[in-house]
Amino acid sequence: MHVSRWAPSALQALIVTAALLPTRAIAAPTGPRAVDLRWEAPDGCPAGDEVRNEIVRLLGASEQREAIEVDIAVAPEGDARLRLALRIRRPAPGERVLHGDDCASMSRAAALIVAMSIDPDAAARNAAAQPREADAPVARAPRPPPPASDRPSAAERPPAAGRPRAADRPPAADRPPAADRPPAAERDVDGALWLSAHVEQALVPTLGVGLAAGGAIRSGWLRADAAAGVVPSSSGRIAGQAAGAEFRLWFLEVDACARALGHPVVRVYLCALGRQHWLMATGRQVDEPFHRTAPIFAIGLGSLIEADIAAPLRLEGALHAVAPLQRPRFIVENLEGTVYRPPAAGVSARLGLALVF
Repeated sequence: MHVSRWAPSALQALIVTAALLPTRAIAAPTGPRAVDLRWEAPDGCPAGDEVRNEIVRLLGASEQREAIEVDIAVAPEGDARLRLALRIRRPAPGERVLHGDDCASMSRAAALIVAMSIDPDAAARNAAAQPREADAPVARAPRPPPPASDRPSAAERPPAAGRPRAADRPPAADRPPAADRPPAAERDVDGALWLSAHVEQALVPTLGVGLAAGGAIRSGWLRADAAAGVVPSSSGRIAGQAAGAEFRLWFLEVDACARALGHPVVRVYLCALGRQHWLMATGRQVDEPFHRTAPIFAIGLGSLIEADIAAPLRLEGALHAVAPLQRPRFIVENLEGTVYRPPAAGVSARLGLALVF
């Protein structure tokens, strides 16, 4: 009898234990979320740990567990204005710039941008919740269900769980403007129009200074440019003689660049270019005036630097090594010697301002 009573009790304990094991395994908390935050901000702004904790809170129990790498820099901009530059490096690369006068609100908006770029649904749920210790609910006795006649109609029923009501959404000060909310990585595109001083050594006899203008489009770490320019004057002459020519250079250029170094304020690109030139020569101190135009196509490699100075303006500079694929010889008839022939390789550079949109 003693054995017969003990056996069912042991069997029941094993069944209960086996039933509890999967539940505990499922409910076991996941490890801490890895957030690598590089935070730079002036005095009076929240600490980096507060921003990191806000990102973790907004993501909550999201199933997206990739490591997060973020650079955020806050800097003064004008009188009592602040500029926040945000760059997400992992897992969904992207960049955003916020402007305002309240560093705390801007930092919360930046945390929300980061969280929404990783898991928009989880971020929206947790942003709407906005838990506070002072507002924590206390335990209450359950209320009896209301009579059928007092139950709300379908139009009056509260929204389903997980869909916050308009009254429960975070205030406008805590939400980033629509233009600054984090779209998917493929929407991270901006454009620019730029005007630069152009210095040319590769395709003219003497160092020439001119103008170049163009447009750029950037998506993530890629950038493409199209430009046109002119070097209005450069002169050359036959060695040992006064006879020669005045040169004018026109060109069209296309650049393809990849970002090699990224920073919220300064970025460096490596570029490849193709450039079509038209080199025009007019005789100088010659017996018979002459005009000649030679088309020259060139390729090149170089670097481009862009630096944010004051929205929406950006400072840009580029330096390229250029190699012409044609090297026509400019001569004066009935005279011995060459006025000019392009070298096998040379350099060109530009420096100017860009208007970003």
